[in-house]
Amino acid sequence: MRTILFIQKAIFTTVLTLTFLCMQNMSAQTSVKTKTNNFSISSTSKKGVRTYHVKNGQKDFRIEYEGDITLSNDDRDIVGVSRGGFIEIKKSSFGTKRRILIHNESGTLVKKYFVGWSEKPYNTAGRKWLADILPEILRTTTIAAKSRVDRFYRNGGASNVLAEVSKMKSDFVKSAYIKLLLKKNLSTNDMVKTIQSTGKYIKSDHYVSQILKSNQKAFLKNDRTITAYINATKSIDSDHYITSVLKKVIEDSSISDKQLGSLLEITKGINSDHYLSQLLKSIMDNRMLNDDNMAKILSLTKDIKSDHYKTSILKKALKSKKLSAKAYAQFLSSVKDIKSDHYISTIITELLKNKLDRTSLDTVLEMMEETIHSDHYLTTIYTKMASKNALSESQLITVMQSAGKTINSSHYLTKVLTSFAKQVNRSSEKVKSVYRKEAKNIKSDTYYGRAMKALN
Repeated sequence: MRTILFIQKAIFTTVLTLTFLCMQNMSAQTSVKTKTNNFSISSTSKKGVRTYHVKNGQKDFRIEYEGDITLSNDDRDIVGVSRGGFIEIKKSSFGTKRRILIHNESGTLVKKYFVGWSEKPYNTAGRKWLADILPEILRTTTIAAKSRVDRFYRNGGASNVLAEVSKMKSDFVKSAYIKLLLKKNLSTNDMVKTIQSTGKYIKSDHYVSQILKSNQKAFLKNDRTITAYINATKSIDSDHYITSVLKKVIEDSSISDKQLGSLLEITKGINSDHYLSQLLKSIMDNRMLNDDNMAKILSLTKDIKSDHYKTSILKKALKSKKLSAKAYAQFLSSVKDIKSDHYISTIITELLKNKLDRTSLDTVLEMMEETIHSDHYLTTIYTKMASKNALSESQLITVMQSAGKTINSSHYLTKVLTSFAKQVNRSSEKVKSVYRKEAKNIKSDTYYGRAMKALN
């Protein structure tokens, strides 16, 4: 029995140990994969050792290294590896396998060259083979990326770095080089070139958005960089990534109203009603918008096809602040684009929460007459007006005349008129006369009698 318990305990301990080691490996390992046409690259990092696997047509590279790698100025030789470090390069091409191993043994650089399983003299064929393949390896991996960026920048500025980026095939590597370049103290001209190159040379929406989100204060420092930034964002196809870039802008309180107004141009590249509406709501939630930007937000709702999403933005705008004349005009224009009686009525119901003056009442009635076709929804709105119980005599007259003109159903028209009966009974004979006149539009004797009975 004791033996069985001992075995069970040993097994349990072993499982725990293996689980712990697996978790350590998982936490210490990162990977990147890129694939375009005949080119693919995968990269993993585990316990300080970086591994690259590059396939390009018939060529197959495997590079593994640890430590800092020092290159010659012409990028055709490896002249240094930090103590304890190494780099191993393997290449298969048309059935031929070659390998170079360079490592630092106690401060001494050791270089070995193999063809198949046979070691060959390094200083002749090995050195030449490394010189031939190293430029391609450096353009498909991030080996010595920082020292290369520093050297290119020192010898020819940002243009020199970006010229090298243009020759690379991996978006992962391109973005790594651009991020290193952005750490330099770039002039406005160089910043514009770098932003433009990001949109031009990098095809991956993921990497473009990463770069655009990483250094926004510098990117948005003046009109020229803002224009470049907007154009680079337009190169992103994914609505998800465009939205993520703009959300990052919104969260930055140092972005001015003028800058935000310019950046709203980017939203025109968003096709998804969901993403566009979420972004516009996020802007209203996180920013104190000036009148111009609020008007721009409302104008952007015209690009939303869904009545549901459009309505959610318009309702939020009504709740956010008192709209300026310019913003309100844009608001009304957007409402008229809504096709659904249901959604228009929800907007108008929201408007009725505010006190109606003569102008706003006329606007509401005009919207109802021009956009709502359902007697049911019209009646719902008219009865809500009646429940406010704060209309002047002239407003009462206007509302009843509007109802008589727009509602065809005897049932619904009776419901509307009787909902105003209490106010009409307290009003002048002029108001009562209008009530009687509109009641004559009721075709059913039963409903007509009900309407007239409500009048004193």
